[in-house]
Amino acid sequence: MSVLLDHEVEKGRFLEIQEMTFTRWCNSALNRRGSPLIDDIFMDLESGVTLLTLLEYLTGIQLKYHKTPKSNAQKLENLAIALEFMAAEGINLTSMSNEDIMGGNVKLILGLVWMLIQKYHIQAEDARRAMLDWIQVVIPEANIKNFTTDWNNGRALSALVDTCIPGAISDWNLLDENNAVENITTAMQIAEEDLSIPALLAPDDMANPEVDELSIMTYISCFNMQLFNNLLYWLRAKIPHRSIENLTLDWNNGVNLAYLVESLAPGSWDNLDLVSPDTAEDNIKKGLKLAYDALGVFPRVKVEEMISHEISELNMATYMWQFRNSKITSGYAESTAQRCIASGLGLTRGTLGEPAKFTVHAGNAGVGELHVKISSPGSEPIMPLVDALGLGEYSVSYVPNQFGDYIISVTWAGQHVPGSPFKAVVLGPPDVTKCVLSGEGLHIARPGWPAEFLVNAQTAGVGHLTANIQGANSNPNVEVEEYAEGKFKGTYVAKESGDHDLFVYWSNEPVPGSPFLVHVEESLPPSAMIKTTGGRMLQSDTVHRAGESIELDVDTQDAGDGQLAAVAIGPKGDAVPVEIIANRNRTFTLKLLTSKGGRYLVNVYFNGSHIPNSPFKVRVCNPEAIWAEGPGLMDSFVGDQGDFQVFTRDAGHGTLSVRVNGPKDKFRVDMWKGADRTVNCRYNPEVVGKYTVNIKWEDEHVKGSPYTIQVRKRPDNERR
Repeated sequence: MSVLLDHEVEKGRFLEIQEMTFTRWCNSALNRRGSPLIDDIFMDLESGVTLLTLLEYLTGIQLKYHKTPKSNAQKLENLAIALEFMAAEGINLTSMSNEDIMGGNVKLILGLVWMLIQKYHIQAEDARRAMLDWIQVVIPEANIKNFTTDWNNGRALSALVDTCIPGAISDWNLLDENNAVENITTAMQIAEEDLSIPALLAPDDMANPEVDELSIMTYISCFNMQLFNNLLYWLRAKIPHRSIENLTLDWNNGVNLAYLVESLAPGSWDNLDLVSPDTAEDNIKKGLKLAYDALGVFPRVKVEEMISHEISELNMATYMWQFRNSKITSGYAESTAQRCIASGLGLTRGTLGEPAKFTVHAGNAGVGELHVKISSPGSEPIMPLVDALGLGEYSVSYVPNQFGDYIISVTWAGQHVPGSPFKAVVLGPPDVTKCVLSGEGLHIARPGWPAEFLVNAQTAGVGHLTANIQGANSNPNVEVEEYAEGKFKGTYVAKESGDHDLFVYWSNEPVPGSPFLVHVEESLPPSAMIKTTGGRMLQSDTVHRAGESIELDVDTQDAGDGQLAAVAIGPKGDAVPVEIIANRNRTFTLKLLTSKGGRYLVNVYFNGSHIPNSPFKVRVCNPEAIWAEGPGLMDSFVGDQGDFQVFTRDAGHGTLSVRVNGPKDKFRVDMWKGADRTVNCRYNPEVVGKYTVNIKWEDEHVKGSPYTIQVRKRPDNERR
């Protein structure tokens, strides 16, 4: 916290960068909530409403305050509520008052926003240390030591993007440091387009050696969620038989840690099958030590931290990511069991009283002995029949004697083969009484709207699910999907109001409660009654011109009382104001004034909910942002190649056309894409005379076009 509050904040570019970054961070949260965005962070917090809305989104807690304060006293009261709530959340506010915020105190307001970022976004008390540790394990090759100069040339950011999307910028370490702004721009564009990570600061600011450290940290922390998800996918792949949903609570008892260590260092954990969640502390102590001894994974978390239900997700991710980069140390040779392959239906399912079979291939596993241990649902051992077929191949069969889950342990040379222990499910005959149904679609629906219900038949034996629904005048189709083993989802769309009968069957037998009485009624949210009656914003296929005012006519008469609001997100992720003009009879005209090329998303809300078809996509082109250069646009000699480049990065949506007219006719122009939306062009003037190069974007000439070029015969004394 003292990083900012003890720092001498001065007006200038440093402050502008921090203000822009923090504003965009706030707006990214407010936009997800559908709330009005911040234009001036020092002025827009003065009523307390925006600050309290932000706190509600960050914490998920609803607060009571003046939604539309009418006096300074009510605004101060709102701000006091916000500060009191933050103090209760453990945020140190000893040097801040509600009057400071209302007065637009630059230093303290930026400090307040940084505290929110540190508490709820980065989730670490020492954000700089925690983020630095995290980035160093995620992209160790980048050798990051700070959040300023190490990010100037764009290599580190490109490495981070490539880690999130493998192969996106695979040659990041070869990028030219002299093209820092271009490197950063490319990485930011990929992050925004493919990861939905907004560019919280400008590329040239990030390339500045004097860049604000907190702004860099805030932007880099936006990648955390994608990296966390990548890590979870990797962990699930390494221990697929374990249920892993998060990086915190699922690791409290140390059992998953034990299986992870064993999967990466086979044979390191003795008696893995005996690991119990009841011995959490011992499990974690052993796991931390074995991970360090066998894999070189440094114990960045303590035992008491890992057991705690409030452990920092960032700290756990930093520790767990080390496993991705780990290698077995010299004391733990890689097990030959990892070269075995177990396959066959008997590893996943079986039928009562009938042999379930699978095969183990150990031909490349070296010296060892195969052991198969099978436990029935009642924990009674099942004797498998193992038949050596020769050349390291084995056939295994067993006969299930009761319904339920069977745990199959397959080891070679005392170590589990990949995937072991396996779980096989043995289902009995259909038992419709074991089907469990849930969902709103069993009882109510709305005409024209999808209605859903769920059926859990995991313990209902072998069978199949069917369903149909009958109305007074129509019988809508019911689509049934098995979204997980033994779990089904039914979906239908009622066409008329009134009572319907929903029939659900398991293996042609009605499930308990079938048929279900479904009440289909017209009951839509007010926002769904909003009509868009005209305006060019509805022309989704049209490419508009930058600088134009794009309108949308909205009719709220059928929606009743409520508030209409709108905000647009520009091509760079910035908030663009939308003017709302009230007309007669509860109709409105919305006006979006565009200034840049690219895609705009216009979010229109009624009582906080999107109206139909919101957000509206508006495509804008800006031919004036395009420029061209190269020798092909200047006077030349016959035989010279007419090469030039067209730079379209900031042009937005549109189509580029290039035509060259010579003394006799049109000339062929070769065009191919370059980096950063650059188009390379080439033509070959073959005769003396005047040439015209027409460069158009969406059929409009770009700056400088048309170019007039005089091609002459090369003098004899200059011939090549």
